[in-house]
Amino acid sequence: MGHFDRSICNCCVCPMQCVLKQLMEQQITIDFLRTTFGQITIPFTINRIEDFIVFTDQGNIAICQIVALGSIMDAEIKLKPIRKDFTGECVCCEDPMTNLLNSMKKEKISIPSSTITEATIEEVGEGIVLLRDLMTNTGAEFVIGIASTCQLDIVAPPI
Repeated sequence: MGHFDRSICNCCVCPMQCVLKQLMEQQITIDFLRTTFGQITIPFTINRIEDFIVFTDQGNIAICQIVALGSIMDAEIKLKPIRKDFTGECVCCEDPMTNLLNSMKKEKISIPSSTITEATIEEVGEGIVLLRDLMTNTGAEFVIGIASTCQLDIVAPPI
């Protein structure tokens, strides 16, 4: 990881990039993607990751815009440990949501703005929450889900 003076790149984008690289190495197909601009439900595979861009067989995605993703394939994901920040966007944006989700491990939640109606919090790391048994408002079900704690605006009980 580069040096960004504990900016959103450190606590949000770099952890998501790390998870995406693990998915790419395990050849996991992404079946659901929610960005800050909308939802993509066409399955895609990650071809490469470079300069905070995910290159896929369906188009290229800015990692900083990824809110959540899901897959019907299981994956082994290792998250970066949670860090306490003292400066930058990480203190007021990522830290509070990460800490909240960390206190809710194994609980069922929803993330309505991301169309996630139910998921179980499996693990929480720096900038990332790993979800299991994710369901969306379209009725689609996924084995795993990954969400950026920086992009989450609402965490609620299952819908």
